[in-house]
Amino acid sequence: MKKRFAGLTVLTLAALGGCTQGTPGGVGATNTTANRPAFGQAEETFNLSVPLMSSTLQQGAEAEAVVGIKRGKNFGEDVELQFADVPPGVTIASTGSAIKHGDTDAKITFKATDEAQLGDFKIKVIGHPTKGGDAQVEFKLTVAAKDSFTLGLPYLSTGLKQGETQTVAITVKRAKTFDEDVALSFGPLPTGVTIAPESPKILRGEADVNVMLTAASDAALGNFVIKVTGQPTTGVAATSDLKLAVTKE
Repeated sequence: MKKRFAGLTVLTLAALGGCTQGTPGGVGATNTTANRPAFGQAEETFNLSVPLMSSTLQQGAEAEAVVGIKRGKNFGEDVELQFADVPPGVTIASTGSAIKHGDTDAKITFKATDEAQLGDFKIKVIGHPTKGGDAQVEFKLTVAAKDSFTLGLPYLSTGLKQGETQTVAITVKRAKTFDEDVALSFGPLPTGVTIAPESPKILRGEADVNVMLTAASDAALGNFVIKVTGQPTTGVAATSDLKLAVTKE
């Protein structure tokens, strides 16, 4: 069964892409280029940072992200967070209304309704200090369809003897609006068990793909659960469990 993203999740995939800075704020932000250092944060200024890669939020789900702050010398003020160009059906709440003077970041929570507008968006995150100009950075957000697809695997455990190969069909059930390729990956396999192809793909327009499980003559015996993940070209991944029983020849 697909594991829904209906609860609170953390946008960890986006964080893998690093962070990006926008325009600086603070009293020192009006200084001329000549008065700014070649490297590092200018005095009496600050910058906000957000994940570089787009973060994905599914309709009907919530997700957390982090807005960081880099402070220049002599800048120790509270910075209020504000948001603009938020897509229809999405709301944002921050942990407190500001990044306090002793803090380095703040958590924000995105929440999408079931009917939130789908697509790729650039949300303006604005940092308003106690005095001086505002800083601004763009947060990239993709709103994906709810339950775009689900993966189908045998309900009963697949039996596999040592030295044997079995074919397993993995199916995809698509929502009416979903017509993308789905790349499959597999969690840890039991010792001595291999799968081919290692990275199959269910192409758009197709409903399933066959994979072959092979157990070596000395494969580990027992009952196992292999996590199967389906990653669409865009949007949220789906997961399902493949039950496997490895027995003696």
